[in-house]
Amino acid sequence: MNAAGTKLKLQESNGMDIKTVEIGAGCRNADDNHDVALDVTVSNVSATNNGEYASGSNDSTGPEEVRETWSGHFEFLLSVVGYTVGLGNIWRFPYFVKRNGGGVALIPFLIFLVTCGGPLYYIEVCLAQFSGKSPIKVWDICPLFRGIGFVMVGLSFMFAWYFGACFSWIIYYLIHSFHPSLAWASCGQPWNTKFCIDASTNLTEKKLQLASNISDIFEFSTSATEFWENNVLAKSRGINDLGSVQLHLLGCMALGWLLVFLCLWKGVKSLGKVVYVTATLPYVLLTVLLIRGVTLDGAVDGIKHYIYPDFSKLLKRQIWIEAAVQCFYSLGPAWGGVITMASFNKFSHNAFRDTMIVCFADGFTGFFGGLVVFSVLGFLAKETGVSIDDLPFSGASLAFIAYPEALSRLPLPNLWAVLFFITLILVGIDTTFGTFETVTNAIIDYDFRRLHRYRFHITSLLTVLMIVGSIPLCTSGGYYIFMLTDWYIATFNIVFVALLETIIISWIYGANRFSEDIEMMTGNRPPLLVRIFWSVIIPIFISTILITSAINFGEPSFGKGGYQYPDYAVVLGDVLAFAPLISIFAVAAILVAIKGTGTITQRICQLTRPSKGWRPNDEKAEQIFNSKSYTYRETLLERIIYDVLGWRSSS
Repeated sequence: MNAAGTKLKLQESNGMDIKTVEIGAGCRNADDNHDVALDVTVSNVSATNNGEYASGSNDSTGPEEVRETWSGHFEFLLSVVGYTVGLGNIWRFPYFVKRNGGGVALIPFLIFLVTCGGPLYYIEVCLAQFSGKSPIKVWDICPLFRGIGFVMVGLSFMFAWYFGACFSWIIYYLIHSFHPSLAWASCGQPWNTKFCIDASTNLTEKKLQLASNISDIFEFSTSATEFWENNVLAKSRGINDLGSVQLHLLGCMALGWLLVFLCLWKGVKSLGKVVYVTATLPYVLLTVLLIRGVTLDGAVDGIKHYIYPDFSKLLKRQIWIEAAVQCFYSLGPAWGGVITMASFNKFSHNAFRDTMIVCFADGFTGFFGGLVVFSVLGFLAKETGVSIDDLPFSGASLAFIAYPEALSRLPLPNLWAVLFFITLILVGIDTTFGTFETVTNAIIDYDFRRLHRYRFHITSLLTVLMIVGSIPLCTSGGYYIFMLTDWYIATFNIVFVALLETIIISWIYGANRFSEDIEMMTGNRPPLLVRIFWSVIIPIFISTILITSAINFGEPSFGKGGYQYPDYAVVLGDVLAFAPLISIFAVAAILVAIKGTGTITQRICQLTRPSKGWRPNDEKAEQIFNSKSYTYRETLLERIIYDVLGWRSSS
């Protein structure tokens, strides 16, 4: 019996609707004779698909080593919470809110969290948990877009690289927390200027001391601000002036990466124990800081600014663009880390519940951290005599000034400073786990049977590479590099990758087909509303945001006076923003040229069908999965009825 006849017989035996035409994302039945050859051998419980196209050389040959998994489900849950709830929630979220006028920014953020971020996170958890594959190999589900996996790994590498600068800042603060008196709590230090004010400063007397006439206006800065800018960063005037390497920052960064290495060199077996501390302790410290923050003079004004929205600002397009970016940035889908973490988890019935927990933790932590920051901002605004909007804080400096200021006002400030910055180190490491493991496992999974035994060497090499590559971030102009990278890498890349993911799952592989896979794994089928979000809401929302962003995309600006980057830095930023996206289509074009047979259209059709590497990460489920066939619906209406709504046509 030929392949087509065997396939038809298999469909009949499984109760498939043979009236529909088996096509792949628009491939006509007439093209089947040019398609990839399929020889299907039917046994009592399984069918083996021996197609010509295979995903990689290691999918089906030789004995396969078993990938390590989490020791328990709770470790997995803590790992994804720790990966998702990181420094971005503590410094980037409050900055996003302040930049966009306070509490009103919470509204679009929560809308995107519920309608886009959460459903996409659910896709990635199920995608990886079902297949047990890393971000590169998981795209066996649609080989044409294997480039998405490479972009995820590249973005994770870039994120880990520039985010490592936070290690140097935090560890430097921690070291100074052991001094008899906190260095940022008072003026009179070598790095302070004559405009420095602290808790003991009488502002009226200070103005009288500095004024040459009654009309003089001064821009005062707090002792915490000057410690951050003049001592920690030794900040230059711009990216054109990188200055010298700050050895204190380089040493602290190397120490931070050493801690990451010690946590990860054995993979998830060592990581699973660390997350019990790194994912839980931050909430204790944030609670203490909030209690102290709300008791500061002026804190009420800051909290009002944070909570009470100015609805008129919702009419500005920029707030919606930045809310979408912040949602994807903080929640973590499209970076690859969610897929990496979930790929180590065994088949679980809790995927939907886990997603809800992570989304709640992400939104809650961002909001909670914002309360802490804005309570301190209200105090600083009253102390310096300016409005909250006019406080000269931007970017990461918001957290590295506001939090230390709050710590200095606590009883036993040194004790709380030590605990707080240890917590930040743990949070920073936790955030880095997912991105660093994404890069490591992309290398190991390229040839797992041979390379998994060299995990220690690969992790060591990547750690050294991160330290050496981060030297520019440790210069006097390193902060400008950090903010430039953060601005461009988070704007188009992760949002566009998120759009492609939903299109692939919903319209190429099929939302209903993916729901069947989830039901096979969890025992529960995703509700209709979730499939509508995947297929309709997310593509519409993200497409609108991307188009609006492209039209209104501006250059980064931050700090006093709105620092403007030179033209060459803007060009470099544009490369960071768009080159990864171009590479997705470049990889697709290469695959079309070298894979499959027939016309270009036929090859594209072949490459949109799952390769042999796409299968469940469970032996029993794999037997069931292989015993079934799938029929692609021919028309768009049929695909909507079946894949989105889950209805079988009557014809």
